[in-house]
Amino acid sequence: MKKILAMILALSMVFALAFSAVSYAADDTIKIGVFEPTSGQNAAGGKKEILGIEYAHSLYPTVTIDGKEYNIELVYADNGSDAAKAPSAAQLLISKGVSAVVGTYGSGCAIAAGDLFAEAEIPAIGTSCTNPQVTLGNDYYFRICYIDPFQGAVMASYALKQGCKNCAVIVEAGDDYSAGFGTYFSNAMKDAGAECTTITFQTGETEFSTIMANVKSAGYDGIFAPVSIETAPLIINQARESGVACQIMAGDTWDDASIGQRAGANANGVFFSCFFDQTDESNEAGAVFADGFLKWVCEDSTRIDNNGGKDNQGETAISSVTPCGYDAYMAAYYAIEAAQSTKGADIRDALASLEATGLVTGDLKFDENGDAVKSYVAIKTFQDGEIVFSDAYTG
Repeated sequence: MKKILAMILALSMVFALAFSAVSYAADDTIKIGVFEPTSGQNAAGGKKEILGIEYAHSLYPTVTIDGKEYNIELVYADNGSDAAKAPSAAQLLISKGVSAVVGTYGSGCAIAAGDLFAEAEIPAIGTSCTNPQVTLGNDYYFRICYIDPFQGAVMASYALKQGCKNCAVIVEAGDDYSAGFGTYFSNAMKDAGAECTTITFQTGETEFSTIMANVKSAGYDGIFAPVSIETAPLIINQARESGVACQIMAGDTWDDASIGQRAGANANGVFFSCFFDQTDESNEAGAVFADGFLKWVCEDSTRIDNNGGKDNQGETAISSVTPCGYDAYMAAYYAIEAAQSTKGADIRDALASLEATGLVTGDLKFDENGDAVKSYVAIKTFQDGEIVFSDAYTG
């Protein structure tokens, strides 16, 4: 009997020690949610943003709060590139006890999840979700990137410089980013005395020959198509194959090497706006980031694949959404450090007053809506399957 009691006591001590170890580990960890698409039509962009987040985490894996070092754990939820799936992904992160959220690529998913994060008092930091509705009326959603009214005005200005005065604006029906960006571009063009006609297509559509026949017969001198990475080469190739020779333009989603690779020479001269250019020598923080990130990516074949592979010269490019992921993680990190708290409400308050210098996409502070104050836009183009820097706008 004494032996049995001794065994029970010993087992009890083992379980107590195990429970204590688990509790200690949990008490020494702060969780940051990664709310990004790894499936669906925006998966390529989501994976690139995740690389930026993970690279930042590799450099800053811990944070000190009240003299105690906390491990930062990344918790992932795939929003599926679908506004209908985004709330479930958000609920998953909330249930996992995250203190802050980073993401997402795709404004529709950010808008769909925004109220859930606010109700749970968990601050979210958008990466490349540029639609104004993401942060409007939501005290818990912030963002790193510029917004579409600004980007739309820049692209309209650039289109006018290219001689475009009558554009077809091709957008995906029901997609907040595509429809919203298209509208801001159109409005800016019309304000300048130009004309725009909006043409819509359905999600998942791959055949654009009828649209291109209409574009050709109507004599449009420009196409503006703020669409996904997957759809972009279809529009480019089918436009050129249909004999449409006018200028083709887009926004930040087109900063992806796979578009140039799939469209080849058809993409020559196509231009688009984006957040970052790795060849911009005036950006010292960007140069440091590019050097370290490329070395880190090339250490692992999966990272290389998620980054879009290598170009025709065997080089690895950096999409401008990747530093958005990096900077969003750093904003969360600095806010946690400033708040000296793991509570979402405290981190949210720290974000509202945050001023951070030396980030990759520029110095950071948020306006009253939670939008980053930005004034720089890089303009890039495709040349023989490669992405090259064309111009920059600073306003």
